Amino acid sequence: MPDRYFEDFETGQTWTYPAWVLEEESLIEFAKRHDPQPMHTEPDSEAAEAYGGVIASGWQTALDCITPFLEDVMKNTAGLASPGFETFQWLQPVRAGEPITPRTEILDTRPSKSKPDRGIIKLEFSGSNADGEIVWRAVGSFFIGTRPAGS
Repeated sequence: MPDRYFEDFETGQTWTYPAWVLEEESLIEFAKRHDPQPMHTEPDSEAAEAYGGVIASGWQTALDCITPFLEDVMKNTAGLASPGFETFQWLQPVRAGEPITPRTEILDTRPSKSKPDRGIIKLEFSGSNADGEIVWRAVGSFFIGTRPAGS
């Protein structure tokens, strides 16, 4: 039974999570399985040298920035689905040993016009490095069920 419904979310709510750090070995292992490009998998490659060494796959960065919110908030929410993301940006490379702080903010909430049993929340997910620079950013929406009548 969910403990969060559409009515529990407000524009401006923000969640900031503890920084995570990727070790080079796990960065390379992820990339070998999911994003096998030399800048992610081969430390001595010309592609990696252009960045001063291997860099994290953007997909790993995105997952590691979104997962804390999903585990903390969405797993106990009356989530129904997501229509997708309207923005998905990799703004800075992420290197092994670099702390990245995930943050999620609600940009907008609105009831569904066609389905009264749900609302839509629009979220901005991001990850920032130790200098406060945003390294990754995405804006997407989720359909969230409304609180059942009588509860």
